[in-house]
Amino acid sequence: MSRECGLPSSLRLELDAQRMYAAARPADALDLAPAAVISRLPDLFDLSLWGIAAFAVFPQVMFPRLDPVGAVLAGLAICLLGPALRPAGARLFAELDRRHGRGVRLTAAQFLLGASTAAVAFLPDWQALGGLALALLCGARVLQGLSMGGAWNDLAARRAHGAGQRAPGWSLTIASLAAVLGLVVAGGMLAVLHAALGASDFLAWGWRYPFLISFAINIVGLFGQLRLLAAATPEPLVLDRRP
Repeated sequence: MSRECGLPSSLRLELDAQRMYAAARPADALDLAPAAVISRLPDLFDLSLWGIAAFAVFPQVMFPRLDPVGAVLAGLAICLLGPALRPAGARLFAELDRRHGRGVRLTAAQFLLGASTAAVAFLPDWQALGGLALALLCGARVLQGLSMGGAWNDLAARRAHGAGQRAPGWSLTIASLAAVLGLVVAGGMLAVLHAALGASDFLAWGWRYPFLISFAINIVGLFGQLRLLAAATPEPLVLDRRP
């Protein structure tokens, strides 16, 4: 436990998991491929969901007073807040990593990402709160962007890349598979809901379900992150990383 706050440290668990996997045969590209795809899925699902919503949902729900082109551009601008804030999130969560280990940092970031995305499902629209609804939408996207930076598993990514050095194009293949899967899942959910409910019910409440389901997708992604972390090259154990 940390001497300054009650958050648990995952450092010993990380080292134990790394030793366990090191005792077995080293993980190769095929071993890590499912975990690598799953770990990237929440981020790319979120990006796909927001991108589609910026064209098909937000112009009618959040920007009814703007012309169609302006409404789409406004939705895309909010969508881009996420990637733009990723570096700030990485710096913010670095302190949590330093004090309590990557496992704690990844878990906290992934839960924040899932919770802030799911919160969009409960946001009021423009007709209900006007400008305050837009402020809440932007706030949710800001939290998503910060948590995206914290959820980036740098050590595991390097380990996965090392495992894939024997398989040309492995990293690009993993990213492509995750991107396609995220787009198919997000787009498929919205398309099925639109077809089943009709345009009016879809815009009234149906579009919210994929944002709510994203919390479960983030939990699945966390398991992929932790699997990659367990397969990472062991580092010296430091129970307190503070200087």
